[in-house]
Amino acid sequence: MLKKRPQPPRPDRVRSIHGTFSWIDHRFLRQGFDQGLTRVEILLYFVLIAVSNSDGVSFYSDERLAEVLEIRYSHELTGARDELAARDLITFKDGVYQVLELPPGPQRY
Repeated sequence: MLKKRPQPPRPDRVRSIHGTFSWIDHRFLRQGFDQGLTRVEILLYFVLIAVSNSDGVSFYSDERLAEVLEIRYSHELTGARDELAARDLITFKDGVYQVLELPPGPQRY
């Protein structure tokens, strides 16, 4: 039996695309890519998704990302970036971040 699709409680405020658009692949949560990540690592990943272009590229500086994420110490951002890169979720080169297509399955830690 098919269930009826839930209706939005505020139909007057249904989101629409204005300008650029980003998305979080459902597999990130459903297939456990988030497992073992810290709060800062998950937030960095989500912010990079939100500010990246259609190629997944973000030009936000580390200073701006630290401000947005309320990170006080640079090693926290560096550690989060390194962990996301080690898990093949992002890459970082010459001050440019890229959110990558999710790999076939999450690495287990």
